[in-house]
Amino acid sequence: MNVEVSGSIPHLTRREIAAFTRKVLLAAGDEMRQVSIALVDDATMRNLNRKFRHENKTTDVLTFPAEDGCEIVISLDQARRQARQEKHSLATELRYLLVHGLLHGLGYDHETDDGEMNELEVDVREKVGLD
Repeated sequence: MNVEVSGSIPHLTRREIAAFTRKVLLAAGDEMRQVSIALVDDATMRNLNRKFRHENKTTDVLTFPAEDGCEIVISLDQARRQARQEKHSLATELRYLLVHGLLHGLGYDHETDDGEMNELEVDVREKVGLD
């Protein structure tokens, strides 16, 4: 699997992110050939959210599924706020958002399913040590 990371990544190396991505997919029982991860600011995320979801606000993570993988976009600004609110590190918050984004990339959607994605997310978090 190829994992590409763009943007400034505080507290995590690209190698750590790639290894964590593989670990999440293994825990979810699925595969992808290509995962692109982009870390952006709130303004960029707001523009993407407005363009693709018609919501004029920032969000923490957006996932764009592709044929053999996905692109995950994470707002670093929002991740920092959430990390402070949850009283954990930015690195931990980025891992939470990666799990969430990867599950969306696998086709799960917590907005339309009957809790299936949320249950799987809890299970995957436990398997990768994020409980």
